Amino acid sequence: MHSLSMEINLISLFGYIYMSSKKSEKIPLSAVKKLPYQSLNRMIKKMREYLKHDGVVQEMFDKYGVDIEEIDLIPMRFGNLDVSAKTDHGVIIFNYKLLTDGDFFKDFSYGVHEMTHWLQQTTGDKPTQSADDGNYLDNPFEQEGFQNQVEYIANQFGDGEAENYVDDLLEHHEVEDDKEYDDKKETLMAKV
Repeated sequence: MHSLSMEINLISLFGYIYMSSKKSEKIPLSAVKKLPYQSLNRMIKKMREYLKHDGVVQEMFDKYGVDIEEIDLIPMRFGNLDVSAKTDHGVIIFNYKLLTDGDFFKDFSYGVHEMTHWLQQTTGDKPTQSADDGNYLDNPFEQEGFQNQVEYIANQFGDGEAENYVDDLLEHHEVEDDKEYDDKKETLMAKV
């Protein structure tokens, strides 16, 4: 199949699924991975443009003394990951799986989280603590990323969605002790 017609077919498929009310319809991961680089880049560009005008993201850039226009210079791409997204040596990578539901807009919050790490990694005078070092949810760099992400979710989708995200996150990381759960939830929702 010609590259352009494949791109149009896949973009049409994204549009159909996005408009569809059937949540069970998914784009196969194999089809997402075959999307042309230009299509993936356009999705990232739309996210950049949207987040550039978001108050949470603007405050993040102000805090670190970085011009918001530099958002266009952040290296970003899609890749095969065992997590939703990560920032590695100043490069933000999004999991291809985020695209399989046809709604990348709802995943812009991962961009907010990872841009926090990009700002931490590129403006500090020492390396940031890796997500793999120690307890992930106790890592202050991760906490800042989650706080910005959760604030963004609350502003976009409501406080209830933000709280659901935090509950799912704590469940995923198997936080079972009630006091620890409450403390971590309070920390992660500090900006909401």
